[in-house]
Amino acid sequence: MAVFYAVMVEIDPKEEAAWAEWHTRQHIPAVLAEPGFVRATKYRLDTSNGDWHQYLTVYELTSREALDAYMHGEAVTRLRADHYNHFGHCTRLSRMILTPTAVISKPIG
Repeated sequence: MAVFYAVMVEIDPKEEAAWAEWHTRQHIPAVLAEPGFVRATKYRLDTSNGDWHQYLTVYELTSREALDAYMHGEAVTRLRADHYNHFGHCTRLSRMILTPTAVISKPIG
């Protein structure tokens, strides 16, 4: 069953444009190149946390095992270091793992 790994980033508005470009064009594709990652959806939250803007990137993975392998591998260390080296001075991050417990669809008809 798919699992979702979500990363919330709060960004200083003065660095937002540079971060958004780098994050979309470099960071997300680098994460998606790792085994088990299927897709990523990046959202800008309409609510704010003070002056800083918030983004949520939700990565879909094939399984919890794929996420565990990523979280215990060298790639997570390398990719996090790359983010902190570029934008650690102007971002705050939090992470969460989302495991589906139920899927309810709207009835057809």
